[in-house]
Amino acid sequence: MRVLIVDDENGKVVEIAGVLEESGVGRDNIVVVTTAAAALKELRNTYFDLLIIDMFLPHRIGEAPNLTGGEELLKRIHRGADVAPPEYIFGLTANADAMEHSRGVFADHSWHLEEVSPTKTGWKLKLMEKVRYLRAREEFTAADAAGSTEVKLPRCDLLIVCALQDPELSEFFRAANSTWEVVTYSGDPHLYRRSELSLGNARISAMALCLPQMGLVSAGVSVAKALALFRPLVVAMPGICAGRRGDCDLGDAIGANLTWDYGSGKFTEMGGEVVFEAAPFQAAASAKVVAILTELASDVELIEEIYRESPGYRPSEMPSFHIGPMASGAAVQNHKEFFTGVASQQRKILGIDMEAFAVAWASHEALEPQPHWLIIKSVVDFADGTKDSKIQRFGSYFSAKLILKAVARLFNGGADTQPRSTH
Repeated sequence: MRVLIVDDENGKVVEIAGVLEESGVGRDNIVVVTTAAAALKELRNTYFDLLIIDMFLPHRIGEAPNLTGGEELLKRIHRGADVAPPEYIFGLTANADAMEHSRGVFADHSWHLEEVSPTKTGWKLKLMEKVRYLRAREEFTAADAAGSTEVKLPRCDLLIVCALQDPELSEFFRAANSTWEVVTYSGDPHLYRRSELSLGNARISAMALCLPQMGLVSAGVSVAKALALFRPLVVAMPGICAGRRGDCDLGDAIGANLTWDYGSGKFTEMGGEVVFEAAPFQAAASAKVVAILTELASDVELIEEIYRESPGYRPSEMPSFHIGPMASGAAVQNHKEFFTGVASQQRKILGIDMEAFAVAWASHEALEPQPHWLIIKSVVDFADGTKDSKIQRFGSYFSAKLILKAVARLFNGGADTQPRSTH
């Protein structure tokens, strides 16, 4: 595949090219220009699969960058019969005004527009996923033309699912302390990581997946597909959540023994007022998982060891590990009365997030044999408007370590969770 980069900031171009090469695009297939006019000339002469464009761009050499430089180029591409439109356009800018100015154009065409800064690096994963998807399509099309589209997929013992690339997945990788290979499969837009983990006496083949976006729908679809492809024995989700104030402290971990969609139900009118009548279907963790969670929660020495060895910031008090219900919903909650309302659905509720129920339900509905699902998340806020960004990285690492300990116990006991590599 061929990629055209239109950007006049050399440092950013180097970063973009690095992501492209890591995604399998050869240097000979990457063209870089610095102005809108030069880009238009390239697009007249060559077809590009992907256009990566800075929206704060000079029209011509010698001119200063301006807010309309990138947008005018996009309009010219669409209205000109002399230009071959790229299959996909990916916008990147370090200019906040240009970002806001161009947001509507990108939204109208369902393209990515990402802000670039020293603290905002999520664009790299999204760009990598898009490149991998385009390359997978290219490979699939070539195989189809040759009359062979058979795709061989590996089985794995463990599927790790994270909602956020950073800090959840990045801290899981740190906690696992192993080498992860980026892998893709023809026809599948997702980016996966593959590794072999040594946990206790077990050698475990693992795949890791970061969701394309937060929420129940994204989690349900992505996990269901991964389960069908890789047929794991265990699905595990570390990460961060909101906890119920008074029952949890910041930094505490919650192992979910029960989960449901707290938005499931109906709105009805009663006495002239609209009332929500909840009708949740609850998914329960397996007895084997609950037993292991119970063991971990009582292992104070282990919890203290993880706490003491956690890198960077950590709370002043050693966190606790709770076992209890965790509800999921499609929207971020940020008001102090939330837990009061949702507690009517399950009075022992400890935490809420946006994905746990979808992961559990996808596992429940998977092809036989259904995998065990294991969800441990750390409390980083109370869904009441209070925030402490420092705790998020600690919470992601703490939950990841607990997940790894739980997985080790799952795979070192029981016939239904014997790693396939030992068969």
